[in-house]
Amino acid sequence: MARPRTALLDVDRIVEEALRISDATGDFTVTQLAAKLGVHPSSLYHHVAGRDEVVDLMRARIARAIDNSAFGQVPWDEALRKLAWSYRAAFARHAGSIRLFATALIRDKESLAEYDRIADGLHSAGFPWPEILPIIVAFDSFVLGSALDLASGGNINAPDPQLHPALSAAVEASESGAHPADAAFEAGLTALLTGFRHRLGSP
Repeated sequence: MARPRTALLDVDRIVEEALRISDATGDFTVTQLAAKLGVHPSSLYHHVAGRDEVVDLMRARIARAIDNSAFGQVPWDEALRKLAWSYRAAFARHAGSIRLFATALIRDKESLAEYDRIADGLHSAGFPWPEILPIIVAFDSFVLGSALDLASGGNINAPDPQLHPALSAAVEASESGAHPADAAFEAGLTALLTGFRHRLGSP
């Protein structure tokens, strides 16, 4: 039998299918991935070293959609604000995979380069080295949680005004303004940046 003219399997297909599975279920196994691709698990190892490399490639694909170009171009807090919105949008498209990424080591060069640029921007702004990693982790935690909130569409809806009058008033007021997830993200991001400025001693 003649061989097919095009490869049945490549890295892009593997990463795409792994993202599809983890977006739907929160994780994946090599066996699951191979089954979805219609190949034997051993076939995957011709293209990737194993599951850990697939996770690295998945994270790298998402990282390439994040715009961190503002660092070095605008003040650090403006750069973080711009990054936050882009970061949230990229991960909200893969919200089902967030738990997987949050519990896996960060090793792909795209993500590490992004964090390096943030660390350099914060240090250049005057933050001492011991404060930079806690700031990055706090920023990450907030943005990823907000990406889940955006993807869920919000989890508070139409409470009984007789039982929860204050919450009902808040929900009703939010419905007449910005999207609740966007409004919450902006409020939290502003608070976070205000706190970071305070740590730096900026006004």
